[in-house]
Amino acid sequence: SNYSFGEGGAGAFSDGKLYTRSKKRGSVDRILNIFCQHGADTSILADAHPHIGTDKLPVVIENIRKQIEKSGGEIHFETRMDKLLIKNDEIIGVETQNGKEFHAPVILATGHSARDVYYHLYESGIELESKGFAVGVRLE
Repeated sequence: SNYSFGEGGAGAFSDGKLYTRSKKRGSVDRILNIFCQHGADTSILADAHPHIGTDKLPVVIENIRKQIEKSGGEIHFETRMDKLLIKNDEIIGVETQNGKEFHAPVILATGHSARDVYYHLYESGIELESKGFAVGVRLE
């Protein structure tokens, strides 16, 4: 099994740090509250560098998945998207590796390891924007 994929991705096995260096992040309060509603300690709401912890993060992620399913959402494990279904310049669903089509709103939560998804976006004519890249050097 590839630990970069699946429920929570590789991040599910980290220590659960919840901060970003992104300058475009906006307010994270709503997201932190969602984590708390699903089992994270409320201390993350006040900590400068909040983290959930390795012992709690898999349970929190599982609780979020269960809420998505309870609300009518679907999550398909061990399923690869092979094609975006587009009609009138709108994504209307996906086709999987076995040819099954799902016609519904699509959320692409790819993480960092699903490079093939970006290929599908490009092949579908969807405009992509590159992210800046920086390299640092430390001299002592």
